[in-house]
Amino acid sequence: MLWFISAFLIATAIFLFAPEEASIKIEQAPNRKSQGHISLFILPVIVLAWLLFTLIDGHNGTYGPAAIGFVLTACSIAHTKFHKFIIPCALLTAVALIVGVILAV
Repeated sequence: MLWFISAFLIATAIFLFAPEEASIKIEQAPNRKSQGHISLFILPVIVLAWLLFTLIDGHNGTYGPAAIGFVLTACSIAHTKFHKFIIPCALLTAVALIVGVILAV
């Protein structure tokens, strides 16, 4: 959980202290259809495959579905074609975390 809080704080700091010229240059860039970077998509898919093999192998825990939800959210963020699945994956992760906490208690 500490890494999640750290990532949120770093993202907030980047958002607050980033120069405005950087966002203006991006807005003035020509609009071209980009399918996203496949290289950003490869790592979450590898982690997802590893998690699935680990869960199939029998190492089940109460936070297994939450871990899969986190990775699916990362996959949907990494590729522009899957941006419509960001909210459902995040909701799946939130529900899985709540169920995991309830089962752990």
